[in-house]
Amino acid sequence: MPTTSKPQRMLSKFGMLAFTLAQLLTFATTGSAVEGPPPTYDYDLLTPGTQPPQSPLLDGYTYRSVRTYQVAIPVLVPLDELQAVLPPGFVAIATPAGSATATVTLNLFLDQRFQPTVGGPTYGPTSALLVTVTALNNNLATPRSEIVFPAFEASAYINELNAAFGPGSARLAKVEVEIEEKKGKLHFSFELSDPGIGFKLKAEAEGPAAINNRVISDPVGLAFRTFNGYTPNQAFRAASQSDTLSIPSASAGVKLSAPGNQLQLPTGKLSILGLGANVTFSRGVEFVLKFE
Repeated sequence: MPTTSKPQRMLSKFGMLAFTLAQLLTFATTGSAVEGPPPTYDYDLLTPGTQPPQSPLLDGYTYRSVRTYQVAIPVLVPLDELQAVLPPGFVAIATPAGSATATVTLNLFLDQRFQPTVGGPTYGPTSALLVTVTALNNNLATPRSEIVFPAFEASAYINELNAAFGPGSARLAKVEVEIEEKKGKLHFSFELSDPGIGFKLKAEAEGPAAINNRVISDPVGLAFRTFNGYTPNQAFRAASQSDTLSIPSASAGVKLSAPGNQLQLPTGKLSILGLGANVTFSRGVEFVLKFE
């Protein structure tokens, strides 16, 4: 069933540029593919004038995606609660070291388009919350730290996301996003709900509109891995690039609202204790991925 969206609203005023972008996406498990790849800054084998990532870890990459905007909000949670939502063999890491707390990151993004196979169809847009945390994976012969995804709540294209990242990695959610630019500031508002597990979250953050620090990770230092409940999926490597700006959380006007002040993930709840150091705003976020 194709996804539907509320028309985007644009508002301009004399003497300033102001706009509100509102997106209300209905429940949909699949959507229609479109011709051609998503836009690119550089990481595209098929677009003239661009190049693939330089790291040999990404040779023969398959998946590629581009997100219009992303806001990454670090949240402090109890270390024991985080440990309880991770699969066996994955060890939560205390933040700060030796404490009883850990950090998870709420990656809220708008209008992702993704191409699971080079030269294949492109899907999107979809907006989502991707919860990430760094954990020690002791299931390997040589244990290592990995970036893992305890939750992935997306507005559409769930079948395609699960085919790309591993079974059960993404869940369908209702997602509303609003962005307003005014007086050199960008204000982001996200509202998400997944009745299947009782997940609800409202999040707001504000930062400078001048997101202009080009950041390239080629490759990203750690492997990534999605979860299907308590079952780990296959790990993959990534390279990324984006225009990025980080500011102290206290300056970002962060507001988080969740039932009981808890994040209801597929495998359990995490209590929100506070915020981490910095909120990161990104524009034109481009990823390429390859399974190990």
